[in-house]
Amino acid sequence: MNRTTVSRRLWALAAIFAVGVPAATAQPVIFENLDRLEAQIGDFAGPNRAPRVDRRLKLGACSIRPELIWYGTGQTTVLVRCGGPDGWQIYVPIDMKPAGQGAVQGGSGAVVVVRPVPRGGTITAGDVDFRPDTYVPGGVTAVDQVVGKVVIRALNPGEAVRANMLIAANAVKRGDPVQIKSGGGGIEVAVDGLAEQDAPVGGRVRVRNVASGNRIQAIVIAPGIVALPGYKNPEDGRE
Repeated sequence: MNRTTVSRRLWALAAIFAVGVPAATAQPVIFENLDRLEAQIGDFAGPNRAPRVDRRLKLGACSIRPELIWYGTGQTTVLVRCGGPDGWQIYVPIDMKPAGQGAVQGGSGAVVVVRPVPRGGTITAGDVDFRPDTYVPGGVTAVDQVVGKVVIRALNPGEAVRANMLIAANAVKRGDPVQIKSGGGGIEVAVDGLAEQDAPVGGRVRVRNVASGNRIQAIVIAPGIVALPGYKNPEDGRE
């Protein structure tokens, strides 16, 4: 058998094997079970909270249990992170369950934001609602304790309001005309002034007497009204 004949037979065998070996089939994509994932987040968040996983998500199956951590403040969002080369992370909002659908820690309830309030915004009665099923440490428990207060950071719907998120609204602002009151024992004197600082009711503010030009420290007693220390209201005798 010459070399040419051997070469032809080898090529023929190679062709047979090439035809006989089936092509590799594509492996099916396995997605994360969103129901199971939501249950895991629910266990993490607590019995009176309900996570909302977007069912439109197509997440690759996580080979290990995803990492769960609270994102931001107020415990209204959970960061879910799957590690590894094909990992992913999502942010899952947490709703408060309606009354009767979970144990309430403490049982005192809390005021919850129902529409966004920007940083520096003043809370109105329509921005919040009292939820007896909600509990957070330091949460405000009465609507009238937050209405009219200014928030030091943006608040999102579903977020419980904590006392340390609020400051009193300024009753006097820099440049405002004010009445400067003084007196006692049934006698009251009031002169026109100009505020040189912002201050809430009860706060101290520097004002300028328009007539004399003197600058003095006064206490804000109402919007547009300040008083010198020791001033007594002739109507009720209180400072």
